[in-house]
Amino acid sequence: MRENGQPFAGSPLVVGLGEAMVRLTAERKVPLEYATGLQIDVGGAELNALIALAQLGCRSRWVSRLPENQLGRLIAGHASRHRVQTDIDWLAGGRAGLYFVEEGSYPRSTQVLYDRAGSAASQLRPGLFDWPAILSSATALHCTGITCALGPDAEQAVLEAVQCAAELGVLTSFDVNYRGQLWSPQAAAAALARVLPWVDLLFASPFDFQLLTGSEVSADSAAELRQSFGLSQVIVRTQQEVSSGVLEITVQAFGDEPGLASGTAEATVLDAFGAGDAAVAAFLARYLTLAPLAAAVSAAAEASAYMYTIPGDTWLHPPAGFAPEHGRLGRVRR
Repeated sequence: MRENGQPFAGSPLVVGLGEAMVRLTAERKVPLEYATGLQIDVGGAELNALIALAQLGCRSRWVSRLPENQLGRLIAGHASRHRVQTDIDWLAGGRAGLYFVEEGSYPRSTQVLYDRAGSAASQLRPGLFDWPAILSSATALHCTGITCALGPDAEQAVLEAVQCAAELGVLTSFDVNYRGQLWSPQAAAAALARVLPWVDLLFASPFDFQLLTGSEVSADSAAELRQSFGLSQVIVRTQQEVSSGVLEITVQAFGDEPGLASGTAEATVLDAFGAGDAAVAAFLARYLTLAPLAAAVSAAAEASAYMYTIPGDTWLHPPAGFAPEHGRLGRVRR
């Protein structure tokens, strides 16, 4: 484990549990009610992170439940094309979750419409998967609060996975990823209080952090949060608009190391999806290979910024030598 300072043998294997859905985006950024065409993609927080990890030098395995139909195969094929192994419970007669995206430009915000009630993944429950076998060679398990929000059985499925990981000595990573359309802050806080005692690395936005602590992000409140649940690290990703369409992303890690590890990057936003998942993946890819914490948070901020420039939810690995180019808006490399 990282705690004893020894590197993992071979490429780290990260296992993720969660739902992926079919994303349908209105073309040409028109409002959904006026759309005449929809772009088909696949997205889901855990799978997004696993795809990025697979392109950042790790091995990835995605565990989920999918309908045994064309849309289920579309989602599974998307994972496989991006070098993510799959462990799927196929549900005959089930349905895939859908989400419709209406992309906005200032001053009109991007909107999401879910059609995911009763999806195959919402019917995740304990006992579907052989977690000791799935995690036998894993370095880390990654889950999110989104899966817990799908219902009591799905929450229990997450608990089963993180408890097994903890018992096996597998590092557990958890992204709060609060979704207001899925549950209330009160329901989320109650569920997270049941899951977090089994978690090592906690990823959160400032809103997520306040949901858990009732406080703004600070070293003292992070220390209290870590102590409350026995967390090794609390990683907070903050973003603020510095000019129209331009975000500054900051990733901070609060742990036992002296001082605050922080990384910052800027991005002009093309697509607002997947940036948090990219940050999780880049942090894990560095953290699991014993890179300094400062390098992990810097990589997370840069990956998050880069993801904002990519259409869709799926990380596409930047070209060799990629680095942010400040002041290059509109520049074409020829």
